[in-house]
Amino acid sequence: MDDARLADIRNNCTECGLCADSCHILTESGESPAAMAARGATLHEALSCSFCGACEAVCPQGVAPLELFAAKRREAVENGEFAVEEFRYLYPDRERNLMSMYRAQCGIDYQDLEASGEATSCFFPGCSLMTYSPGLTREVFGRLKESGVCQAIWTACCGKVLDQLGLRQRLQNMQEHLRSFVREHGIKRLVVACPGCYHDLGEILRGSGVAIQTVYEVLDFGPGERAGGRRCTVHDACPDRTAGLFGGQVRTLLEQSGFAITEMSHTRANTICCGSGGQLSHFRPDLVDELVERRRDEFQQTGADVLVGYCLSCVLKYDSMLPGVPVTHALNLLLEREPDYRGVKERARRMFEGPDGEKLWEEVMAD
Repeated sequence: MDDARLADIRNNCTECGLCADSCHILTESGESPAAMAARGATLHEALSCSFCGACEAVCPQGVAPLELFAAKRREAVENGEFAVEEFRYLYPDRERNLMSMYRAQCGIDYQDLEASGEATSCFFPGCSLMTYSPGLTREVFGRLKESGVCQAIWTACCGKVLDQLGLRQRLQNMQEHLRSFVREHGIKRLVVACPGCYHDLGEILRGSGVAIQTVYEVLDFGPGERAGGRRCTVHDACPDRTAGLFGGQVRTLLEQSGFAITEMSHTRANTICCGSGGQLSHFRPDLVDELVERRRDEFQQTGADVLVGYCLSCVLKYDSMLPGVPVTHALNLLLEREPDYRGVKERARRMFEGPDGEKLWEEVMAD
């Protein structure tokens, strides 16, 4: 771990305990970040972190304990302590990974949307949206293109999964590929649908002169009453907890569409992770269950008619694990489009069942 960051945790943590209230790792350990920094995080603790950022958000000193766990993952990979290759089916820089295989099996591609000429402004939907909601992806891009905002769709990945797995060199290589693509194609603007991609691309392309905007600030949703008397509550995505950009824009648009918004106990900067962060589902599914059930309780307490997310990973997590709770992506509500992602997690799981599924899995895991 960077010595300066480690020293920051050791020297600035006042052991006030506020972060323990928002972090299951610190609750389980019963130790302060300062104490953990002094002894070093264990691999179990590192794999229990969702990198949600709640610890830093509540810290009066701005200390980021999650840095301890991210550093431990990187260290464990580099030292061979963590068999990260067992999870290569998640690597977005491999031709064969779960999402690319799902798209192939379902016939999902966007080659017909490729720009025929110069395209300085592109729509960047992000992996989850372009994989699990192709209908919504095409709808959004069609509107962006028709309005002259974007000329092309860029179906790349920001590389977040590599960062979460501690694969520092692969992440750096992928980020450089993104920067090279931008330079080679003369891209000047990206319109982004995913909050994680938005904030990551902001760092990756810092100083490049590329303007990065959200779909909510450039898309014309048009006038109209869409609420139909429904009340909603918004689940805020962890990458947006500090800036609150997506959360603010989505709430404004929902209110303009006639929705009454009622907030859950943990919202905006104080939001809780859906369980997708840090690939937690693969390492601590028990914690995912706790997080999801906590959200169910908070949703029910609001009396809202629908739970709205603006990160499709969050929406899919709740869609698959909260039966009976109406969950939707904000874009589906605002564009009055029926979701095409219902049950995709189960469909993805079934891909690998039976003899054909076993062969497909062998393809995914092949070196």
